[in-house]
Amino acid sequence: MRLNYDTFTGRRSAFVCTAFGLILLTWAAYAVFGAQLTKSLSPHLGKNMLVAVQMLIQDGLVVLSVLIAALCLEPKHPLKEKLGLSMAPEYSLRFLFPVFVLAVLVTLGVQTGLSYLLKWLGREPKEQAVVEFFRTLKPLAFFGFSLITVIAAPITEELAFRHIFYRFVRIFLYKKEAAVLVSLVFALFHVSLDALFHTKPFPWEQLVVPVIPLFILALFLQRQYEKSKSIIPSVLIHAGFNLISVFLLILEVYYGVGE
Repeated sequence: MRLNYDTFTGRRSAFVCTAFGLILLTWAAYAVFGAQLTKSLSPHLGKNMLVAVQMLIQDGLVVLSVLIAALCLEPKHPLKEKLGLSMAPEYSLRFLFPVFVLAVLVTLGVQTGLSYLLKWLGREPKEQAVVEFFRTLKPLAFFGFSLITVIAAPITEELAFRHIFYRFVRIFLYKKEAAVLVSLVFALFHVSLDALFHTKPFPWEQLVVPVIPLFILALFLQRQYEKSKSIIPSVLIHAGFNLISVFLLILEVYYGVGE
């Protein structure tokens, strides 16, 4: 396989490689300067607002990176296609709902099954950090973070992981290997690995419960992206899954369901 070849479009991979590089560069810059930015903003913003600003900055860096690469490279090709908004003509959104239902049932079913299995083994996982965080929020802040979770996060994560990272990996790997690698990175991205590795003994149950279900969900998302050549189906599934997750959080945080 030629290393400058985009398997999706049959063209040189300048756009994909540039967008991938810019995402990594901007995230690295944020990792270096983010602490200073947080320090300068903290006297003017509340704790929850500061977290929201940090999340929006990280999401914005992804969108900005892809936009810069799309506007600067391959000018003869449609911007809509480069942004992942142009679906393959043979793909239809009519068949998306059954896929969404199956993805949700399998993902949540595996998550629930793992939780019960670990409880039976005496290794009950602690409450996830996101649940702990949402417990501290007042209703208005809860609503604001829910919007970020349901709207901003799916768009930026599908842009970063499916549209850019997956296509970048496909330059070097075949379809199945690339899907597994990207899905695994996607799952690990949602886990605080630093906190886990600083806990003795290593709390493997805190890694297993979120990573395996998210890995399975990512494979569903990857499949729809591969079939449609667009982030639209995967964004819709991702957003729907996050919406259900927020609803379950509401039941748990405010009504004690599942505790």
